[in-house]
Amino acid sequence: MSVQVIVCVRGQGTCGSRNVLFGVVPQRGFCMTAAGTVIDGKVEARRKGKDGSGVRKRGVDGRVRSFEEIPNTGRSGWVNLVKFWREGRFRQLHKHMERTFKNLGPIYREHVGTQNTVNIMLPSDISELFRSEGLHPQRMTLQAWATHRETRQHSKGVFLKNGEEWRTDRLQLNKEVMMSTAVKRFLPLLDEVARDFCQMLRDKVEREGKGEEGRRSLNIDPSPDLFRFALEASCHVLYGERIGLFSSSPSLESQKFIWAVERMLATTPPLLYLPPRLLLLIGAPLWTQHATAWDNIFSHAEARIQRGYQRLSSTLSRGSTVGAAGGQYTGVLGQLMEKGQLSLDLIKANITEMMAGGVDTTAVPLQFALFELGRNPEVQERVRQQVKASWAQAGGDPQKALQGAPLLKSTIKEILSCIPSGCKCINALFVNVIMSITDITSNSDK
Repeated sequence: MSVQVIVCVRGQGTCGSRNVLFGVVPQRGFCMTAAGTVIDGKVEARRKGKDGSGVRKRGVDGRVRSFEEIPNTGRSGWVNLVKFWREGRFRQLHKHMERTFKNLGPIYREHVGTQNTVNIMLPSDISELFRSEGLHPQRMTLQAWATHRETRQHSKGVFLKNGEEWRTDRLQLNKEVMMSTAVKRFLPLLDEVARDFCQMLRDKVEREGKGEEGRRSLNIDPSPDLFRFALEASCHVLYGERIGLFSSSPSLESQKFIWAVERMLATTPPLLYLPPRLLLLIGAPLWTQHATAWDNIFSHAEARIQRGYQRLSSTLSRGSTVGAAGGQYTGVLGQLMEKGQLSLDLIKANITEMMAGGVDTTAVPLQFALFELGRNPEVQERVRQQVKASWAQAGGDPQKALQGAPLLKSTIKEILSCIPSGCKCINALFVNVIMSITDITSNSDK
């Protein structure tokens, strides 16, 4: 079997030697390097790569360390799973990981249910891991998502692919979501949603806040609003149309959609450790809720894809291209359909997964950015003044405004360096590496 490695919290980097979540960086007990593949508990040595880089196979004491010497949280996956349920760890994964890293050090094994993982947190270990991946990283498959696609006969998107198939789709999608020309096209859509979001917050403060008019204040939990902002913005960029989550009276369709996304995200963590096929067979409520949520998400996507296809057909029948249709950007969906390099099934799969994967990874960093700026008012004021000055000089161009606000970019970059975009960075990786361990100072087999 291959080893699953979960990349956890970046404890150092631009934040200094102090770990933001844990207070202090634990003493390094292990040194990881790409040394081979674990198959049935044995290490198969990997040959020297084409790039000429070798691997270190021995610890500082001159002997090869075994995989079993990595500290673990208990050998029984099912006993650990019962503890997770009983202690509510699915809702407090970050707290569980904080305690475990403190007790076992910056690398430990965990067997929960059907999942075996190695958890790492030191930047040096993480960089070693990523360097060993190559062009075709083997990332963890979210089995619950994959089982839904297989049982419903949907195509799988980049989140559920690996190898050359993943790379092919990823390169096509990068052209529409990562390249600077693509970002320039969809920035106005993000700006529109951001303006509505800010106006919604102003209205809430004026309506529910305390203090003099024009200087009211209000204490709120921003999580639900940031979640809706991320979902509205993602859908606007991907589908090229709004879904109305900021409306005072959202449509039944919008309410059903946001419920589906929330339910899908809430049921995913516990399903990471359980066999989805078994839950499907016995009709477990957890699986039923998860699958129903995905069905609603795909129905929502299907309706928008059909509308996008109709717009494309209408535009082409008039003898013009999508890009020339009134100069209006039609979203990532419209661009992918116009180019025709992916089938409609693959477009639907990738658009849907990008939407689902873009909500928490947007909302969580934004919430931590607000938190850090809130407790560093002098930094907040500097960022605010620079953004105001840049916007005034940009003449309404969002891209120029961003280019003139390096402090804003630095803020987001710093947050992403210090805080994971979820309770743990679950780009858990299937990798053909095993740990070469030195200086074992932590307590093993706790």
